[in-house]
Formats: sequence, C-alpha cells, structure tokens
Amino acid sequence: MIFEKIGKIRDRTFLQKITNFFDGDLYPIIYAAFVLVCSFTGMEIAFFVLATVVILFTTLFCRDTKSMIVPVVLTVYAVSQMHTPQPPYGSDFLYRPSVLILMGCLFALVLAATIFRMAACKGTGNVFRTHTKARYGLFAMGAVLILNGLFYKEYTAANLLIGLALAFSFVYFYIYIYNTLEWTENTAVYVARVIALAGAVIIVQFLELMLIDQPQNKNDLVLGWGMSNNIGGMLAMFMPACFYLAYKCRAGLAYYILGIAEYAVVVRTLSRTALLVGAMVLVASIVLLCIRGRNVRSIRIFNIVLAVALLLCIVIPNPLWELVEHYIVAGFDDSGRYDIWLNGLKNFLRAPVFGVGFYTPIAPDYSYEIENWVFPDMYHNTFIQMLASCGIVGLAAYVFHVVQGMLLVFHKTTPERLFFFLVIFSLSAMSLLDNHLFHVFPTLVYSMLFALCEKDRENTLRALPLQPTGKISCDRLDA
Repeated sequence: MIFEKIGKIRDRTFLQKITNFFDGDLYPIIYAAFVLVCSFTGMEIAFFVLATVVILFTTLFCRDTKSMIVPVVLTVYAVSQMHTPQPPYGSDFLYRPSVLILMGCLFALVLAATIFRMAACKGTGNVFRTHTKARYGLFAMGAVLILNGLFYKEYTAANLLIGLALAFSFVYFYIYIYNTLEWTENTAVYVARVIALAGAVIIVQFLELMLIDQPQNKNDLVLGWGMSNNIGGMLAMFMPACFYLAYKCRAGLAYYILGIAEYAVVVRTLSRTALLVGAMVLVASIVLLCIRGRNVRSIRIFNIVLAVALLLCIVIPNPLWELVEHYIVAGFDDSGRYDIWLNGLKNFLRAPVFGVGFYTPIAPDYSYEIENWVFPDMYHNTFIQMLASCGIVGLAAYVFHVVQGMLLVFHKTTPERLFFFLVIFSLSAMSLLDNHLFHVFPTLVYSMLFALCEKDRENTLRALPLQPTGKISCDRLDA
C-alpha cells in the first residue's frame, strides 16, 4: 500500500527523469568521479552524507535496486590518505566520536531504508521462501561469526560486535539484492562495468601515489583504504569483470587492456598472493578470450604485441628487472605465516567448539601493530581463522557454504555465473594467504555476487524448454 503511493509519486515526470538517471549508465561514472575527488581531498564527511542521500532516494523511488550496487562496490575507496589511521599517516580522524556517531547515523538510515524497501515492496523474490542454493551456507556463516568465542573464558563484547559486522557483510546484501533486484539481460554487464570502474579508480589512486608520494618500499604503498596487499588483492578480485566485458561487449578490447593494466598494477604492489591468484585468472581469461567472444581477433593481435613488448623487456635493461628481483628474493618466504597458523591451531585446541573469538591475540606476545579501524590481528588463512575464532562449528559452516556455492555456480553454468565465480574465487583464494575475506567491504561484494548467481540460475532455468507436461525439463526453481 505504502509502496503503491510512492510509485504514484515516482511516476511524475520530474521524478522519472531523476530515477532514469540513477538507473542509467552515467550514474556509476559520476559516483566513481566523486569517489576519486574525495580520496584526494579528504572530503569524506561530505561524500558520505551525499552518498546516503543518494541511497535513500534510489532505495525509495527507483523501480530497480541495481543502483545500490554502485555504493556497495565503490564507497570504501573514498577514504583519503590524509585521514587514514594507517602509517605513515596515522590520522585519528576516523576515530573521532563525532565522525563515528555521524557514520553510525548514516548507516542506520541506509539500513532502515533497505529494510523498508523489502517490507513495503514485494520485490522480485523472497530468499526466505524460495529454495535458493546458497542461503543456508551463508546463514550458517552469519550465525557462527556472531557466536565466535562463545563460552571462552576471555570472551568480550568486542567479539559480538565484530561478529555482527562480519555476519552483516556475509548475509545482508545477499538477502537485499535477491529480494529486490530485477534481473534483466543487461544486469551482469551493468555489474561488471561498476566493478571495472572500481578497478579504474584504484589504478588512478595508485598512479597518484607513485607520482606524488614516490614510495621507496612496499610498506609505503598505502592508500586511504588499505596498504599494498589490499590494493593488489582488490585489483586481482576485480580483474574478471574486465575480461567478462571483453567477452561480451563490442568495445571489449578496451576492457581487456584495462584488465591487463590492473594486473600490471598488481605486480607493482609487490603482493605475492595477489600476483599468484591474479595470474591464474589472467591465464584462464587469455586462453578463453582467444577462443571465444566478440573480440577474438583484436585480442589475439593485442596479445602478440604484448608478448613482443614483454620479450623486449626481458632483453633490454629496465625498471621491471628490479620488480623481478624483488619477487626472486622474496621467493616462497612465509613472512611468519607458519608461526601464525601454528598459533591458530593452538588457539583452536583451547576452545575447539566455538573457538577463542576474533579478539583473542594470536599469541600472548604477538601483534602485527597495524593501525586500522576495528579489525584485530587475523590468521591469514580462512580455514585457520574459522577454526581458531569460531571452532569446529565455524569450519563446518564455512565448508558447507563453499559446497553450496560451488553447486550454485556450476549447475548449468553460464558466462555470467562464471564471471561472478571468478570474482568470488579470487577473493577466496587470496584469503588462504591473506586476510581479505574478513574485511567487511570486499565481503559485501562477495555476498552480493552470490545473490546475482541465484538470479542468473533462476533466469537460466526459466529459459529452458518445457516438457509436454508443461514442466521445466530440469530441477524446478525451488529445488
């Protein structure tokens, strides 16, 4: 009833023009431009307020909720260097009570608006009534994250708070996107363009860092929202979007070049994990795009030119030699990970059911001494993390979630679901050696992509031919 009244207001000519803008292709580009401006000028407060106003308007008035994908993917990259708590900047700006209160209020407004949208509008689905493939695994993950460290003698309220934050990142946008998004033949391309935009934003920020700050070592590679491993990790995670667009779009060669550029920046971040996982995605994508897609011929020609250029770089002395030397020297050094994993197993044995929680130190005398907002030291491996922080219950929930995710992706798979999977795979694979999956913001994208996989699967099943009885000739949508 309420949403019908809102619909009548939305149908007015003036509002239609505004909602058409937010449903169009120009909105993500303008949003990304504002993200860049904010990251260079330190105008986070103004940006977050403006972003909240935009989210509230689009949530209440736009027919489709795909506009929410833009802030989910891009907003975190608006944090500026001058306000980051990470060294060498060490700002306390984001810790100030006034800033925390404001951000809490803005988050509450966004949460209330999205809940209202789901309650007032029937939307395009209901994750609680439809037998979706991934919901139980994601819900199990949310539950065990909230229960982290339960009954452990050193349990604190901080464990509950971070558990709620992580559970939200794993579950909420899976529910919201599934319940409200209208799936069309252009949805996957829209999502890919937003993710590719995020990669372009990071590249510009990184180039500014290299040209203006001129960092001398890996520890100096710090943007407002993360350090070298975070930068490399997010670019490796976003590369599949460029290659999907290269497969799908007429201007695919430009997206292909952007994907190659993202990997080049990954190499420069000196992040070995992102380098390895990104290489796997890159090789698979190159092989596929040289065989299938709309731009096979132009991509083959570009690959030949690129191969010749790389060959010249091998023969002629150049700065790339220093990068290669860095990776050779670093080699397979574990950077202390083996000790971290061993201590994680020891912590698991101290509380094998629900773990010791996220805020129990890895070891009594151990700390990364990395400044961040709320995240404690973590174990740089998803399986060890779940064992140590959430116990055997947590590990079982994660394995269950992974199995359900694989069944969702590879049951009558499509290029769209393969693209979503490569993004999910990149984040998950890197989290076996780094800590990306337990940072809230990339996991928001992760959970959103699972909802999109569900939408694509249902669309695929609807498109299948009917049997003489009129039933779909495979699993029903609610199977």
